Amino acid sequence: MVAAMDELRTAHDGWVNLHPQVRPEDEPPARSGLTTLLLAGPVHDVPVCTWVAGKLVRQVPQRDSIGIQHAAGSRVLGRLDTAGLALPDGWALVQDHPRRGLVVTPASGAENATVLAWLLEAGTILSVVRLTGEWQAEVHLPL
Repeated sequence: MVAAMDELRTAHDGWVNLHPQVRPEDEPPARSGLTTLLLAGPVHDVPVCTWVAGKLVRQVPQRDSIGIQHAAGSRVLGRLDTAGLALPDGWALVQDHPRRGLVVTPASGAENATVLAWLLEAGTILSVVRLTGEWQAEVHLPL
């Protein structure tokens, strides 16, 4: 996974979605389309974690970003900190919203292995259903 992230970072394009595995008996019930539309709160009972390679803007590399769509409510950065997973030095909070999720930019030059470990641990902490500990990666390559 880290090698794929390294390639995408070098290309300054692409992203990875990470989906945790849930045992069938722990799967949340499916929601209808109308329920999802009318629901004011979060819609991701099972978190989706995303890593996005920083783009080149006027030949200047931008920072990578990571995000978690979750159903853990608002102000989850404090919850992560309480669970022992503080935002590392140099990382910046972009968004902490109950419906749109958590978005963070890791420090420039942060090792992809470190970023991936933090992202998966955060996703596990923020899950409202029990996870197996296994994740599946969906890699989106640049055109």
